[in-house]
Amino acid sequence: MGHRWFGPVAVALAALLGPLLADQTALTWGLCALLFIVVGLPHGAVDHITYHHALGRNAKTAPWRFVAPYLTGLGVFAAAFVWAPVLATWAFLVLASWHFGQSHVEVRTSEWLDRLRGFALGALILGTLLDTQSDAASDVMTVWMTESDSAWTLRTIGVGLPMLKLLWTVTAFMAWQRNPEGRTMSTRLLREASWVVAMWALAQTGELLWAFTAYFCLGHAADSWRGEFLHHQSLTSQFWTYYRWAWPFTLASLVGLAAVAGAALAGWIGLHWAWAVLIAGSVPHMVLLDHWAPAQLRAERAE
Repeated sequence: MGHRWFGPVAVALAALLGPLLADQTALTWGLCALLFIVVGLPHGAVDHITYHHALGRNAKTAPWRFVAPYLTGLGVFAAAFVWAPVLATWAFLVLASWHFGQSHVEVRTSEWLDRLRGFALGALILGTLLDTQSDAASDVMTVWMTESDSAWTLRTIGVGLPMLKLLWTVTAFMAWQRNPEGRTMSTRLLREASWVVAMWALAQTGELLWAFTAYFCLGHAADSWRGEFLHHQSLTSQFWTYYRWAWPFTLASLVGLAAVAGAALAGWIGLHWAWAVLIAGSVPHMVLLDHWAPAQLRAERAE
């Protein structure tokens, strides 16, 4: 099957389990929790290594000059979710679309065409999930925004899906024309298209919790792990060594999530704040991996 095809094949296979995994069952929650702990969280818990690598260092530690801005960004975005929920939601959807798409596009240059195609792909994947699971998505989104704002947001996503399909198709065709290795590029583009098909099948057969978890952990995280290991570290040639270095920050994240959940259950913070912190936790990771680190590496190559 090859490591490049592991993600889309795994997501497609996860669709077969969809009818067996309703959202409100202990089996679904247990399986989703296991995937998040073993795969989902650790793929972002090597950000300290990405940070050092972008600065030209070989270090496994995370000094306060990394952790403090990271947590500050998390707090600022969580506050934005509470005080400007619609704007923050759209900002998050744009960041997530970019992040998901770039993890699936094998970009060899920094050309705008590759980036734009990746954004269209990520937006299609996320939009397909939210549009197919619109009722369940609305129930979640109304925790931090009004019902009318949630409905408008999801309607807008549904209306935009055909335009995103056209955007990906046009940019894919342009990329195929510009690449001299036609057969190789055709395989890459076929793989990208398979993500949308796999997500559609997963969203059709499974409910929101399983559909998102299966894609995020078996799809996005799997591809992102590969990209981070190959391009954002030079400490080891052994993936399992790299994986072990993620565990201190994975455990720290779990402690933080448990603290937020406990505070919400005790009534110390509102549920909307708990969701805001949960969602905002991924924003520093996306900014670091997709924007700050590439900018640092480009600046280093230009010197």
